[in-house]
Amino acid sequence: MSNTKDKLSDAALVIRIKDDDSKALEEIVKRYSNKVYNLAFHLTRDASAAEEIMQEVFLTVIAKIATLTNEAYFATWLYRVTTNAAYGFLRKEKKFSDQPSVDDMNQDQSPTYDWSTLPDDILLSEESSSVLRESIDSLPETMRTIVIMKDVDGFKNEEIAQSLGLSVPAVKSRLHRGRLILRRTLSDYFRKYSDASGEDV
Repeated sequence: MSNTKDKLSDAALVIRIKDDDSKALEEIVKRYSNKVYNLAFHLTRDASAAEEIMQEVFLTVIAKIATLTNEAYFATWLYRVTTNAAYGFLRKEKKFSDQPSVDDMNQDQSPTYDWSTLPDDILLSEESSSVLRESIDSLPETMRTIVIMKDVDGFKNEEIAQSLGLSVPAVKSRLHRGRLILRRTLSDYFRKYSDASGEDV
């Protein structure tokens, strides 16, 4: 029975879930639980919150699946539910209350230090990873979500646009600006290694 379920498309499973097929629901949960948890965790940086969000998301699936009129867009709808739940958690925790909007970010075009040739033990250190996480966390809400969905979770631009209710050009623009901000932040951080070695920057 499970082999048959494995071969069904998401759309076919959603149709069965609408008919109260518990096996189809189990298969959808199996397919997407890790993806939902990972997205929630990357957005909140909180393992317990991600676990609660995952449970909340699948309860929403049960409660509101009938409102999904196009079963082919199930994954997009699911990710939108997940990002909205993560936003709700972050707003409740007031983690974005003092952040500037995307349009208010200073788009400084000053030259950045090229740190790509630094040794791997520096680039992959725990300190460097921490700086990157903090830099991502400091991005405005939507920009941060786009960077995470694209560069961490590997979503396509079209999937991100549909999940967040944005146009593809808007996603590309915010992704580009987010990457520039992160590159500049990391450049400022890694520059100390060049300064320490006495190189002229």
